Amino acid sequence: MVKKNKKKNEKKIMYITIGTILILILFAIIFMPKNNKNQSEEIEEELTEEQMEVMEQEADTALLQEMEERDRMEYYFGKFLEKIENEEYEKAYGFLYQDFKNTYFPTLEDFTKYVQKTFSEMSDIEHENIERNGDVYVLWIRVGDVLNAKPNEKKPMNIVIKENDYNDFVMSFSVIENEK
Repeated sequence: MVKKNKKKNEKKIMYITIGTILILILFAIIFMPKNNKNQSEEIEEELTEEQMEVMEQEADTALLQEMEERDRMEYYFGKFLEKIENEEYEKAYGFLYQDFKNTYFPTLEDFTKYVQKTFSEMSDIEHENIERNGDVYVLWIRVGDVLNAKPNEKKPMNIVIKENDYNDFVMSFSVIENEK
């Protein structure tokens, strides 16, 4: 009888131990993701805007290295257009070739006025053709206003992009007249 009680006690201890281990594993599973999430949020908060921008540029560069030429040029123009649509005019202005800026948009204010008239909050871009001449690419596009214009009202525009290296480019474009 003592042996039976001893075996029962050993079984109880074994069940309690297994139960405790399962509960600890369950708690670990439940609380680990939250802890990792908090750590990543803390790390994000600690990163400066400049560090975030560098990380974004590195990710863009890796992506661009896998792209064909045409896709890269369309990506660069898309990046320019995105800055305009997000009203980040200074960043968009920074993509422009210096001689082009001096000739057509000597100030950020001149550039801002022009792009506000030419590009809408949501521009419709139709890529028609691309040609390469050395390290310079010319994109033929048609620009339309998705929100306010009719499909037939797209204006032709040429985009000239000089790629110095992946994610390092300058650009210019044909300045079109605006009726707005």
